[in-house]
Amino acid sequence: MPFISSFILIFLLTGNLSAQTVYLKPEEALRLHFKDSAEVTPDKKILLESQTVDFKKKTGQAPPKTDWIFYVAKSGKNVDGYALIDNEIGKTEPITFMTVFSPKGEVIAVEVLVYRESVGSEVRQKSFLKQFLKKGARDVKPITGATLSSRALVKGVKRGEVLWKIFYGKN
Repeated sequence: MPFISSFILIFLLTGNLSAQTVYLKPEEALRLHFKDSAEVTPDKKILLESQTVDFKKKTGQAPPKTDWIFYVAKSGKNVDGYALIDNEIGKTEPITFMTVFSPKGEVIAVEVLVYRESVGSEVRQKSFLKQFLKKGARDVKPITGATLSSRALVKGVKRGEVLWKIFYGKN
């Protein structure tokens, strides 16, 4: 019996004690950023083989999947913007976030929707997230104590930028 008790104690002390916090549901985040748009519709995109090669060239890695859903916000025939809801692994758990793009593909907002780690949630702070505005994933300074989460968001936003250019950018 002491062996089992010791095993349980060790498991509890070393096991993944992650805490999931939902900050925004996807529909809430979309409404927050596209409140003036007449409609926001999902637009499913699938990476073709040539696009996958382009993605690898621009990011240095293979895409984690081929199917992507962008949300397109419109008022009449005018596109108000785009959004991509994605996940990237922080230390051990996925961070769910949304990258919002202008009609020209500039990053205009990044929102953390769900954070699942027990530490590092500082990546939700406006001072960190505003670094992405208009410059995307370039030159973003990580947060001390949340370095892995910071890097994860940078990686995810960069992936979104590349995907936006592939699917909506002018070649």
